[in-house]
Amino acid sequence: MRHPALPVVSGLAGLALSTLTIFTTAAPATAQTTHHSIRYASVDACRIKDGTEVPCHTWRLDLLDGRRVALKDAMLWPIDAKGKVDKSTSAPLTVSGDGESVAYFRKSDHRLVVREFHGGVLKGVRVMPKTPLPRGVGMDSVWLDMSQDGGRLALLYTDEHGATHGRLFDVARAAATGTIPKSDGFSGFSADGSAVLLPRDAGANTTGLSVHDLTGAELTGAVPPQIVANNGPWALAADGRTVAFVTGSGKKAALRFYDVRTDQTGGSVPIALPKDVSPDTVDWTGEHEVTVHVSDYERARDVVTVLTIDTRTGTTRVRDRYKVRPGVYTYQSCGG
Repeated sequence: MRHPALPVVSGLAGLALSTLTIFTTAAPATAQTTHHSIRYASVDACRIKDGTEVPCHTWRLDLLDGRRVALKDAMLWPIDAKGKVDKSTSAPLTVSGDGESVAYFRKSDHRLVVREFHGGVLKGVRVMPKTPLPRGVGMDSVWLDMSQDGGRLALLYTDEHGATHGRLFDVARAAATGTIPKSDGFSGFSADGSAVLLPRDAGANTTGLSVHDLTGAELTGAVPPQIVANNGPWALAADGRTVAFVTGSGKKAALRFYDVRTDQTGGSVPIALPKDVSPDTVDWTGEHEVTVHVSDYERARDVVTVLTIDTRTGTTRVRDRYKVRPGVYTYQSCGG
């Protein structure tokens, strides 16, 4: 789940512990205590003299096995369009879906970097090409996103008109592959990291979806029916055409599918979600598996539940459930 770099605020209601009985085959506790990958990254909040909360200390990585690792070389505060440090918000950072990579701007030289994280140990840094932003765009207008396996990285920013632009990178080669055209946002990489899904303004108050390769070239696009357009977030499968999304909540929830290439809605499978809760993120994490994150706000802390859904049967299990540490300014969960 990729939360924007904003203070944590009240999340979606209705995810009480008792409601988790609607899910089947909850993941065994041992699976969460032997795995060393990243669960989420976070920055602490400190209150200043005027009563405002601002990010402080350093980015930290909370692991599935319960440990916490400081990411000391990551920038805490971004540089604004005038070249000044903006201490009112946190610098961009993201975690890959598999929890094995983290991308951020390095404190020493402000370069965009990716670090792999294996066996509970931070590995070497891959430094991306210099990424000068257009005049008038600061790092505080930037956000980052990674593919499920951490092999692809997107640097995204909004211009003065609110439109989204971005650059795409091959992490292993530490090379830029292309740019994405102006859009209304960024819905993420395909399951295999070979393409990206973009929402776009289709006019007449409608939303289009387009698929682009890693150079930014459009592969296919369509203006989907309202049942698709009104029910983001969307996730793109490895085939580069099948989009998964969720409609409804509680016992009326369903995982649905849409083909961008043919502009046709496909089948659907009923699933069970807590009442009045919508997904924060949807990700393809297997040929027949979609992972959904939902969150609730409980006693000043976000509670995140990670659900895996069989796309053929709708069988849903709780893969993980955790409370974000208290006193957090912002956090970035792994995606799938």
